[in-house]
Amino acid sequence: MNKLSLVLLAVFAALSLPLFSQEIIDQIEIVGNDRVTRETVLYYVTARAGDLYDEEQLRSDFRVLWTTGFFSDIRMERQPGPRGVVIRIIVKESPVVRSVIYKTGKKLKEEDITNKLKEKDEYLLPYSYYSTHKIQRIRKTIEDLLLEKGLMAAKVDVVETPKGKNEIEVEFRIDEGPKVRVGEVVFEGTTKIPASFLENAMSSNRSHGLFSWVAGKDVYKQNMLQEETASIRKKFQEHGYMEASVGEPRLEEYVRRTVFPFFKKQKMMRLVIPVKPGYLYRVGEVSVEGAKAIAPAFLETMIGFRTGDIYSTKSREKVVEKIGELYRDGGFLYSQVMPVESLDPMNKVVNVTFNIHEGDVCYLNRLEFKGNVYTKDKVIRREMFLREGDRFSFAAFKNSLLRMRQLGLVDLEGDPEIQPTPGNPALFDVTVNVKELQRNNIQFTAGYSGYEGAFVALSYETVNFLGAGENLNITFQHGKRIKNYVFGFQEPYIFDYPLSLGFNIYNRYLILPYLYDRKGKGVDLLLGARLFGYWRTNLTYTFEDVEIKLPSEGGEAYASYYEYYSTYMSYYGMGTHKISSLSPSVFYSTVDSPLTPSRGTMLLASLKYAGTFLGGEIDLYRPRFEFTHWQPIIAKHSLGVHLEYEFIRALSDTTDVPFWEKLYLGGERNIRGYEIYSIGPRSVNGTNMGGEKSFVLNAEYSMAVGGPLYLILFHDMGNAWSRDQEITLKNIYTSTGLEARIFVPALRVPFRLIFSYNNRKIRADDNNFAFRFAIGSTF
Repeated sequence: MNKLSLVLLAVFAALSLPLFSQEIIDQIEIVGNDRVTRETVLYYVTARAGDLYDEEQLRSDFRVLWTTGFFSDIRMERQPGPRGVVIRIIVKESPVVRSVIYKTGKKLKEEDITNKLKEKDEYLLPYSYYSTHKIQRIRKTIEDLLLEKGLMAAKVDVVETPKGKNEIEVEFRIDEGPKVRVGEVVFEGTTKIPASFLENAMSSNRSHGLFSWVAGKDVYKQNMLQEETASIRKKFQEHGYMEASVGEPRLEEYVRRTVFPFFKKQKMMRLVIPVKPGYLYRVGEVSVEGAKAIAPAFLETMIGFRTGDIYSTKSREKVVEKIGELYRDGGFLYSQVMPVESLDPMNKVVNVTFNIHEGDVCYLNRLEFKGNVYTKDKVIRREMFLREGDRFSFAAFKNSLLRMRQLGLVDLEGDPEIQPTPGNPALFDVTVNVKELQRNNIQFTAGYSGYEGAFVALSYETVNFLGAGENLNITFQHGKRIKNYVFGFQEPYIFDYPLSLGFNIYNRYLILPYLYDRKGKGVDLLLGARLFGYWRTNLTYTFEDVEIKLPSEGGEAYASYYEYYSTYMSYYGMGTHKISSLSPSVFYSTVDSPLTPSRGTMLLASLKYAGTFLGGEIDLYRPRFEFTHWQPIIAKHSLGVHLEYEFIRALSDTTDVPFWEKLYLGGERNIRGYEIYSIGPRSVNGTNMGGEKSFVLNAEYSMAVGGPLYLILFHDMGNAWSRDQEITLKNIYTSTGLEARIFVPALRVPFRLIFSYNNRKIRADDNNFAFRFAIGSTF
């Protein structure tokens, strides 16, 4: 054997020696486990009998076992065995949580706690393993919730009570303590803008007062201070102070009187916030870069500020939103508008460049509806402005969803699913999840309103008769002032064209107190068409036999001049008449809901034209113009405005308008504080003679209180004038007040309690204050 072989043999022996000296794991023993099986423990351990003993591997197994939370104590021991070493894993099982109890106060409810714990994935289930770390995390979450509610003095104690064999009951005892209120907010330093602007930028921690107390915004919340200081700095920047700084707020305890309980002395906090507005910056150079599909010059016209104006970050964000919306409406869904600001401290100006990344034009690849079991797919699809293959315009898509909801057949079930197709991000697949609304509506109703009096009604209506949106209506209504029997049908799409065709056959008996009784039997033939977008046009032909009689209600009031009144009625149309009329109309509506509107606009122009050449006995025309707009103000608050103007004329100057076709105002449908049909021009003896022109303005501020209850502040004004009277605001009736409106979903109409102050009295013994009960809506 040569020297090289001897050296190699020596090296091989030296390298092999550790392998022969390393011990083998003979077996693994588990000691102390009860609920946790041996197999479960071994599942988390990588070491196995027969493996080489490796301390680093066992340390890793120890860490994995500990993280399971199954055990409160773990030890690993190494003992000699017959063929190697024995690994003994000695464990002490963690207790099992039998139950979790949250002993809460009045402000923080158990539901609030559990919802937050589930949101943070910290919810502790019964019969899960106890973990000190998890208990402390839950405690911290509860403390954070208490801070959010301004309960700075609150305490959370955890009480653990052994129950049964290695089981424990965990109770979180919450002592809310008193709320700490902010008595005053003081801005230390020169603010340069009104301090009220800065305080209104704060979402909480406001000065104690009536409105802040009612809204709960005067409660001191320490965890909101960082957010409040950021909002104050943002408000400075909205007014041009770009280098404004806000210091660390501090608290000063003092005593002041509360709003409620009335003028009680109480300890409060004075919140002192140091501020330094810095210099006022103005707009410098403004430019648009990166625009290709839209001319930069056009985009510059959308910028609402010019060189020399006070710079405002709020105005800047509005420009970003407007330009971004324009691009999204054109199908550029990936477009980005990035404002780049450059402050010039020397000249105190901000140079801003709007950099635009247009991205690719996106298209609608596939449109799918889910949830419409009975309603045919084409009924929903034909309401969509977008078709597969069109540019994906966000505006057209949103308007399509609104028009789909206006059908009254389906409503949205969550947000639509909008996803780019795999492999081509410029193509989008859209799934609209819908829920079908009540298709068949059978109602038995009893109630009272000014127009109908006490009444009972039975109706059957289906708005989706054969699954294609057909409307079938049968109504029987019997009341003190009304008897109404109607059978109607309408087909919304004829041969899949946007043309509607329908009819109503009716028999009505109406009592207008102190005016006349009206019996009418007739038929309406309805033809409608969609023009474009939200514009529709309708044409109604009506033929009716009408009988006019002296009033059966309130007729005794005319006893002293009965002969005069009956003569007047006979001269102006008492008796039986045939009316044949055409009523064209043009209609536009983006109002989001007929029952609880919060946004949208409605426009209506209509004309009733009755003539003997149509086969009737009455010649007149009656134009009507209507405008409604709803604007959301804050969450669940909205403002509505409604204008209505109409007039009526005879076709010939030698004839007069029949008194029963004239205009009578008053009641919950127009000027709600007054009795129905009580407003109009009056004769020398006080009789309402009816107007030939009228104007009505309604304004409502609607607040959703909770559930079906809405509170509404309203102001109504209007009048009906004779032909020779001048329309003037000096001769106007107004009604102002508060209305409680309760919506009953099964009846699809609201019940209303109306409290009002009326500026004028109809009769000398009337009261300016009035209370009315009604159903339906004003507009």
